[in-house]
Amino acid sequence: MSHKTPKPEGKEQGLSFGRCFAKAKLYSRSVPGPLPYLYIIPFFLAYLVLDFAVRGAYRDAGMVGLGYLPASLFTLGWALIFSGLVFALPTVPKWFVRCVPLVTFVSICVTHSGFMNMFGRFFSFSVLKYAGTAEFFDASYIHLDWRVVLGATVTVLLMMTSGRLLQVVPPKLRRETVLGGVAAFLLGVGLVGYTSHHYYPTVDEVIWRTEEETLPALTYQNFTDTTNCVLLSGVYQYSVRDFWLLFFPGGRVSPAERQQIDQYISAYEKTEQDNDFTGRFAGKNLILVQLEALDTWMLDPDYMPNLSRVKEQSIRFNKHYTPSYIAAGTFNTEFQVHTSLLPATGGIPTYVYERNSFPYALPKLFGGAGYTARSFHNSGGDIYSRGAIHPNLGYESYTSGADMGMEETSMDRYLINGFEEMVKEEPFFSTVITFSPHGNYGPDTPVYLAHPEAQRIAKNQEGFFPNAVAGAMETDLFVGELMEKLEESGHLEDTVVVFYTDHYNYYLQNDALIMEMKGVDNMNLIRHTEFFIYAQGQEPMDVEKVTGSVDVLPTLANLFGLDTQGAFLVGHDALGDQGGYVFFEDGSWYDGETYWDSSSDDDGNAHRRAEIAWLINLNNALLRGDYYAARTGG
Repeated sequence: MSHKTPKPEGKEQGLSFGRCFAKAKLYSRSVPGPLPYLYIIPFFLAYLVLDFAVRGAYRDAGMVGLGYLPASLFTLGWALIFSGLVFALPTVPKWFVRCVPLVTFVSICVTHSGFMNMFGRFFSFSVLKYAGTAEFFDASYIHLDWRVVLGATVTVLLMMTSGRLLQVVPPKLRRETVLGGVAAFLLGVGLVGYTSHHYYPTVDEVIWRTEEETLPALTYQNFTDTTNCVLLSGVYQYSVRDFWLLFFPGGRVSPAERQQIDQYISAYEKTEQDNDFTGRFAGKNLILVQLEALDTWMLDPDYMPNLSRVKEQSIRFNKHYTPSYIAAGTFNTEFQVHTSLLPATGGIPTYVYERNSFPYALPKLFGGAGYTARSFHNSGGDIYSRGAIHPNLGYESYTSGADMGMEETSMDRYLINGFEEMVKEEPFFSTVITFSPHGNYGPDTPVYLAHPEAQRIAKNQEGFFPNAVAGAMETDLFVGELMEKLEESGHLEDTVVVFYTDHYNYYLQNDALIMEMKGVDNMNLIRHTEFFIYAQGQEPMDVEKVTGSVDVLPTLANLFGLDTQGAFLVGHDALGDQGGYVFFEDGSWYDGETYWDSSSDDDGNAHRRAEIAWLINLNNALLRGDYYAARTGG
């Protein structure tokens, strides 16, 4: 029997350690001293570099910067945890633990950067199901921060260096290394636990009176503000916690939260008084039209003569905004309009929209008043789970483009196919969600090909501008048909038609141009969109009060005389004397005169900041714990 002679080690061949390292050649299996264990140093540093790269790149995006101690302690703790595991494990699991988690975190950090560029917030696992609006972006639109790219590159190089050291001088698993690894692991666990409990204790005081120093703890515990949570806790604590909460959200409302929600509802009902518009449209039918990506600059008489005429005869809310809390801009606004609640950006599983109780959602309010409630949209019920969510909100049915027999589902003109169902069984409440201005844009889309005149009449020829105009023209065809059919069928005099936009037109992929057209200079005020209410016989009027998506439900409830007693509503009646400002997902706010940027050095209005923090925390506690079901024992 022949035996294979082992190749001599590099040391036996007279090669230096450096030459063996450069050539990935075994130097020796029996080097004494600490050299065989130096691989752990670049591995440990890799975790630090990656986290500091992300937090450093976006240090001005939230309430704390790169030097925030708790975030650094969390990162140090997780670096010790993974380093301890690698140091204590034998060869095969050592390679797995050394590579897989770190590569995963690198991928997450790159995703964070892309997400921040596209949506102005960090990524969360809990929005994966409703991140569909990102599908229109092509690769050229995704920009990664160079500091994150550099940090990810250095991280990978450090991991490779660690692996090369393991190849050149393989360490021996000894009792001392196992004990050392276990000690590092336990130290890391202790550091993570200490940081969590010491710096982010449970805040039991009334959130309304929260001072500046307690806001980080509230934000960390609430865990729905993804941007601030990454900056407050570091990449690893955030990612592990985010993944954990996806499956174990801890769904219950604490006694303190329940008490504060009840107090809010009571205080809200005392301040919301009847006004001249209360019950003005009681008993009338309602058609609610959600306009896909119909930006303010698109509602031009040359592009949309039908909708422009309707707007001229409407109650016009001229300072309306659509804050975006999740990546799915359409569903984001759809949920706010239907519930006057905010969707959560993270820490809350998406199934809450399908399973939670929403007794004060618009369809249920109208249903309780004897209305039929139906919804209509081009896409199938699997998009944003509308086939499950709409019935949960109180709609009797969801009718898709296929159900309506639309010849081309991207073309809104064919939505009129569902008209008979929309006006069936008075009084009716029907919601129609348009589609045509939705991306992708390009020269070969059915909508663009159907409107060759868009290229000629577009007042700007830059990029996808003519595509957006074509989408607006297509939606206008449906609006014209809808108003015509309502008049012909005798429904127009007793039907209110409400129009609102789901989000600004980011499909144009030119935010700089949009800001120039709107006369704004930031990514919050760019969200100025359309909201107006048409009712035959109602005198047209302009409302200059600032409104947001959450204000639609209270406004309609007041106009139609619907009972919202007992409801937790974030918004206010746009025709009443409460509210009057909009706040965005990053905590910034605008009241028509003052825009306060949450990332600025200016402290702003402390009372308003506390009010916003209070509302967001209570809103998310309500969603997380299914407050209404718990209140009724359901």
